[in-house]
Amino acid sequence: MFSVIPRIIYLSNKTLSFSKKEDAIFNMMAKMMDISIKEYDENNTKYDDILLTHNNNVLECNTSTGYRVGGFIGSRNCLNKVDESKIGPDSDEPPYDDVDDYDGYEENISSGNKKYKLKIVVGYTDEWNKSNYKNSSLVFNFKDTNKSSYTNIKRIYIVVSQNDKNISSISYYSSNIGHIEIKSIVW
Repeated sequence: MFSVIPRIIYLSNKTLSFSKKEDAIFNMMAKMMDISIKEYDENNTKYDDILLTHNNNVLECNTSTGYRVGGFIGSRNCLNKVDESKIGPDSDEPPYDDVDDYDGYEENISSGNKKYKLKIVVGYTDEWNKSNYKNSSLVFNFKDTNKSSYTNIKRIYIVVSQNDKNISSISYYSSNIGHIEIKSIVW
């Protein structure tokens, strides 16, 4: 009996520790799901447009036609010529209404006697910079770039850690695609 009880206690503690890590990862995934349904940019909370980044590539919306390459009348457009806004929350906007508002977000979570931290970083990624896409493949290199170098793709990166040791992390990419209304339903 004396040899079995310590093993039971050891296994119980190990299971409890695994359960706490599982809880931390669940909270990380739930936060990512919450962010993924937010608008791409603060200006998408006001306009349905594909936002302008002023990059010279195939992903940039053509301000003369009001459409991206392949766009057509009635599709997503940039007719209002709205620029993409900077990463991070603005003082005059509701908190956490678009993905980049979460940049720098940290949350300390207690689960029983264990504590862990969620930390979020949002940045732009490199995008395809070829002007002629007809004879070449579309390849993106998803890496962080300077937060002031606007591109059409944002990377949301969440890390969950405990005692400054990473438990897990996840990345999500949000794209500047604007909205379209079909029969008054936003798509």
